[in-house]
Amino acid sequence: MANINLTFEESKSLAVDREFRQDINLLRGVAILSVVLYHFAPALLPGGFVGVDIFFVISGFLMTKIISTSLEKHSFNLIKFYTARAKRILPALLLMCIIMALATLFWLPTNEYRKLGNYIGYIVIFISNIKLKKESGDYFATDSHENWFLHTWSLSVEWQFYLVLPFIIMALYPLRKWITTGLCLLILTLGAFWYSMSATANDATRFYLMPYRAWEMLCGGLVWYGANRLTLPRALRTITSLLGYMLIAASVFFISAERAWPGGLTLLPIIGTMLVIYSNDNSLISLADRNLRWVGLSSYSIYLWHWPVAVYLIYAGHQDNGLWVVGAIALSFLLGWVSWVMIEQPAKNFLNQLSVAALWIILFSCIGTAWGYSYLVKNGMIVSHPDVQVERIATEANNKNYAADPKTHMSFYGTGTPAAIIIGDSHAEAAATAVAAAAADRGSVVGITYSGCPTLADATLLESKRCGKFNRSLSEKLKAYPANVPVVIINRLTHYAEKRLVKFITGSLDDKEYLQQYAASIVKMACTLNREHPVVLVNPVPEMNVNVPRTLSHRLMTSKKAQDISIPLEEYQNRNRAILMAQSLAAKTCGVKVLDPTPYLCSAGRCMGSKNLEPHYFDDNHLSETGNKALVPMFRLIFTQHTP
Repeated sequence: MANINLTFEESKSLAVDREFRQDINLLRGVAILSVVLYHFAPALLPGGFVGVDIFFVISGFLMTKIISTSLEKHSFNLIKFYTARAKRILPALLLMCIIMALATLFWLPTNEYRKLGNYIGYIVIFISNIKLKKESGDYFATDSHENWFLHTWSLSVEWQFYLVLPFIIMALYPLRKWITTGLCLLILTLGAFWYSMSATANDATRFYLMPYRAWEMLCGGLVWYGANRLTLPRALRTITSLLGYMLIAASVFFISAERAWPGGLTLLPIIGTMLVIYSNDNSLISLADRNLRWVGLSSYSIYLWHWPVAVYLIYAGHQDNGLWVVGAIALSFLLGWVSWVMIEQPAKNFLNQLSVAALWIILFSCIGTAWGYSYLVKNGMIVSHPDVQVERIATEANNKNYAADPKTHMSFYGTGTPAAIIIGDSHAEAAATAVAAAAADRGSVVGITYSGCPTLADATLLESKRCGKFNRSLSEKLKAYPANVPVVIINRLTHYAEKRLVKFITGSLDDKEYLQQYAASIVKMACTLNREHPVVLVNPVPEMNVNVPRTLSHRLMTSKKAQDISIPLEEYQNRNRAILMAQSLAAKTCGVKVLDPTPYLCSAGRCMGSKNLEPHYFDDNHLSETGNKALVPMFRLIFTQHTP
């Protein structure tokens, strides 16, 4: 560890170029510390994720500097520019992908290894941000934090920006006699900022995609042009730098993931970073321990390796254990330093000795190999070899009903004339096979379902107008079936109420009024449908606090001790009280029947997510086909009361 203690001269010799800025290196250190601490201890630095935004500004500044300086000297070469970027980014990135693929080959369950391998193909061609936007959606969601390559989104954004920035500056350069390049860049930056803030895109699109992030990197370019034309007096440099760090500190400590990001508050760390870079002040360097200068220099490698360490901590369930967290942070910095010393620097030295053609042959060969491996994993030609019990548990995530048609919202189970109709959202789809099993000797079951759409009257799902249209069409659709065929309604009703995902005609409501309107909507819909068909309401299925098969398998992967997952029955009753009362009111109002799943899914005061380490859910709230079997006796009660 003695070699970590670099002198000023030694650290400077490891810099990218002769004009290496120690203040920017310190800024890199601040950024990576913020990101790492946020991912391991979000309560300590709730806004630590702004470190990525700091990196974006730094990248924009350095790339604009490189391109503009070369253009002024008439020495800019597009191929050399991309070559330099590839030499900087690819070696450590490719090695991380290789190590992760090999290290998890005999550890990860098949479904998770296939996902990991699939992502490698997107990472090496720098489009993982697009993949993550489609699959993960919310970067801050708990499920996203178990993706081993979640952090690669920012590398893809930067590389995509590198592809377009040279052409922007080259296009503006000939115009400099009539209008300054800096002014054009300012207009472009303001336009990009306006687009990012005003676009109708959802939060995931704004977070992951380059066009919505470009303004942050363009801000770095503005600093370069501004600093070349207006240099701060020495007396103001330290003040400006301190002001910049104050804005960054405010962002790190007072911004949280609950804020829309990127949004208006993103200006705080962006402007702060711009001020620090613009000041070009080295007086603060002496305040930082020069022995820690390696943090900034190795920030890229630290960024690459800290996230897999964080994911393992989540797998092991130690993300709230202080001792484990401290150890994981230390390991992240150690791995980053090792990667910088043993991969980044040697790779740079080796690749610098090659011709451009030879370098790209090597890089494309490595990229092609990584992509080919990803293809083989994705298509099941290369599979992992985990522990047998781990694999069995993890596979339960795929043990669900795949017969529901998301396009037509109509599905059919069994043979013969319809014995029952099941209506609802994805919970109805999950339970449809259990209803079909209960009706097996009487006929088939028709599913009229819409995932994510609760069966409510006079209500509209905030994210989809189609849901309201679907619910209004139910009465007409049911006319196609005999009046004595029972209608079974199953929904994840409590979830929609808690998140206030449903909008009612009456407009703004407080919490009490909202629940009253929600209950009235449940009753109205049930009683309306009950006029033509006997209606059976199913009380909400108990929801677990964690993804059952994933949590169980991860516990076994990281420890030999694993316990069944469950929640107290009292917790279920308290959480669902409003819905239980509403469905009971519907029974009293118009005679609909209500079925209670808790006697079949709960015992001894606890609702079980698994029994004897056998998952009964395929996630945290949907019953798997294994869990569905427990409800077959409950659904048989329908046919003892209603005989079509």
